[in-house]
Amino acid sequence: MLSKSLLSAIFAALAITPAACSPLVEAQNLTTLVPRASKSFAGSNNYYLHGLPVADQTAYVQTLASWGVKVVRLWVVGTSAGCTKGSTNVQYVPNLEAEGKIGTYDTTVLNALDKTLSILAAKGIKAIISPHDAGSVNGANGCDTYCKKYGNSDNFYGSNTAKADYDNRMRAIMNFKSPNFGGKRWADLSQAILAFDIQNEPMIGSVGKLQNNDPDDWICGRAGHMKETLGSSAVKVATGGIGGSQYCCDHEYNLLNKALYCDAIDIMSVHGYMGKAGDWAYFVTGDKSVLRQANGVGKHVMIEEWGVTSSSQDGFAAQVKVFNDAGLPWLYWQVVPGKDQTQSGAPSNCGYDGFEIGVASSKGNVGSAVGTANGKTAYQDWTGYV
Repeated sequence: MLSKSLLSAIFAALAITPAACSPLVEAQNLTTLVPRASKSFAGSNNYYLHGLPVADQTAYVQTLASWGVKVVRLWVVGTSAGCTKGSTNVQYVPNLEAEGKIGTYDTTVLNALDKTLSILAAKGIKAIISPHDAGSVNGANGCDTYCKKYGNSDNFYGSNTAKADYDNRMRAIMNFKSPNFGGKRWADLSQAILAFDIQNEPMIGSVGKLQNNDPDDWICGRAGHMKETLGSSAVKVATGGIGGSQYCCDHEYNLLNKALYCDAIDIMSVHGYMGKAGDWAYFVTGDKSVLRQANGVGKHVMIEEWGVTSSSQDGFAAQVKVFNDAGLPWLYWQVVPGKDQTQSGAPSNCGYDGFEIGVASSKGNVGSAVGTANGKTAYQDWTGYV
């Protein structure tokens, strides 16, 4: 999820029409879209779900399951006690690596997430796990131990020492032995885990490196180490939304060439907060179709993050229709267990960013949209993924 300052810049850019866009890179061998055998699917992000009491998690997951949700995206992040996005009883969970303790892993957060995985799996829902937030390196979402050690985003992505630190973190996460799945490694939990992101929004604070097509090979290099740890597992590697939100006209890095042509990457994760259904159509089935680009090089693609605020030109129904009509899987940012800020009685000072949709909110009929997604023929074969 993007920082508030960057989101403000995005909305300022929304006045530009898709026709004015100048693509930075263009994938080769674009193919005609042909319906595949499998169906589309939908779900939600929830980065603090593992911090909720088990009873609250169970009730939330039951609601999602009743809608037909197939995937929920979880994050390996600590949580603070108190109120988060409408949930007033979030519990404290420490970060995996405390400040000044890179390489020392407090598995409290992994144990908490493992319980969440078991609740999801019991209802037939798989997880995408985002192992780290780039916003905590560049300072947009706080300054974690990597931020403290390496100083800024460019240093982090350009340092061989930082790469080794990060690869060790990934191995610790993927090799974690699940107490709720018979001691199996997370890397082998294909019945519960669809994919691991490389990072949440890698290089969002290093636009120069994105413009130069990741000169340090950070993205594909990390993906390669992840594949080594996964071995023969059916769990996939996803990009996590390279560079943050895709929007018109100078921030189109979700399908960065270095990643698009990286053999170790299975899923190109698109993040976008554009506010206009027409802009989404441009990027989904129009001139800059992410579906055609991904199909052309044998990659899967999904909308891993998107959201609607009260200032969006088009609401939830209009935007989600673009994805569903195209048979393109999507995860909303984010359906929350409690009330969003548009609902009467929503708690104040609860960390809202404007994109939340409460499970009982009229802001968007998520349940109906999920059902529609599940009924659509996908333009990529997701058999074995969900």
